[in-house]
Amino acid sequence: MLSQVEQRVCKRILALEDELIQVLSQLVSINTADPPGENYDECAEFLSTYLEDLAAHVEIVQVPPESLPCHPSTGKPLSRPNVIAEIVGSENSPVLHFNGHYDVVPAVGDWTFNPYEPEVKEGRLYGRGSADMKAGITAMIVAAKALRLENINLAGTISFSFVPDEENDGAAGSKYLTEQKRVQAHYCIIGEPSGGTDFFNGHKGCIWLELITYGKPAHASSPWKGINAFDKMIEVVQEINAKIKPSLLHEEDIELDIFTASKTGAIALGGKVSTGDSPNVVPPRCSMTIDRRLAPGEDVQKVLGEFSSILESLKKRDPKFSGDIKVLSQYEACVTPVESRLAKILREPLISVTGKTPEVSLMSGGCDMRYFHSAGIPTVIYGPGGLFMAHQADEYVEVGRLITAAQVYALIAMKLLGVVD
Repeated sequence: MLSQVEQRVCKRILALEDELIQVLSQLVSINTADPPGENYDECAEFLSTYLEDLAAHVEIVQVPPESLPCHPSTGKPLSRPNVIAEIVGSENSPVLHFNGHYDVVPAVGDWTFNPYEPEVKEGRLYGRGSADMKAGITAMIVAAKALRLENINLAGTISFSFVPDEENDGAAGSKYLTEQKRVQAHYCIIGEPSGGTDFFNGHKGCIWLELITYGKPAHASSPWKGINAFDKMIEVVQEINAKIKPSLLHEEDIELDIFTASKTGAIALGGKVSTGDSPNVVPPRCSMTIDRRLAPGEDVQKVLGEFSSILESLKKRDPKFSGDIKVLSQYEACVTPVESRLAKILREPLISVTGKTPEVSLMSGGCDMRYFHSAGIPTVIYGPGGLFMAHQADEYVEVGRLITAAQVYALIAMKLLGVVD
């Protein structure tokens, strides 16, 4: 049951529907696809201006140029601005932190709509980044505006970080801010898509590997004079499929939803493959990437050992076999207990606003939660977008869920931070 003050805030957010649409449309229209990672300064400036109008203390934190990627054509470091802000409460503490990434994946695929000219149709706002996750950012800042318009005096502080590089697994966003201790909070909510009615209390771990096999070049007319690195890679794949994959996969005819999918490890081979330079040459080198997702409890080193043991067994069995593994990225699953104060209290506004008890599970993919988790900040993932829409053509978010998320963000701030009469 919502109090009269909480009802007032929810009604205010309903009245701000046009603003929610307008703000999200503006964010979507700024093409922040990575690669190449342009227009970040324009996006950061828009967010900064909006927050400054709410009397927030705002700072744009630039990552040192030497650690930044370079533009493919100019060779100059690309700007990576992080927007951090806070609205200080009457008692300063506790601090609730809202985080979101404004970079998006490129708009590939067959689009019915222009991905950077957002359209509202039949209750949905279409555009690249609408679900993942500019809708979450929009709901966060409009929720803060509703609290201000209703003169809600919070005891604790709301802080924000809006960052680049999440989609690229880069270090110039949340990782940089947490390592530099530019974000310190008692609670954190990340606005990644969870559907607006449910939330994630963690996400899977992940290992990205590059597996390389080596051979010996020869003319394709006399392949026996060489060693085919591609053939050796096939042997590795066969071993992985026989020894690793069976313990990870669900039954092939069962479709896992976003909640049950988090209960199993997963593996994807060949996301990026490179071999040979010419059809008439036996390839002396072959490389393949592996994406291995880790369920809670799976140990990174143990998983790496499984791949290493396959290479070692092939070397013993075949004296002509040669191969290496490079670790490109790795992190373990992270979880905020469902019994934590943050998870328990988040349920309350979700039930009040949506009329249903939220489902709580792990996000099947990864996100910036791992950086806040590593910094010791209890974190959950909740946002208006649907995870099924992330990275898809004709990406959209339902306007109704955008409103719901803004209401939930405002209410969770009031419940966690306290309201001073």
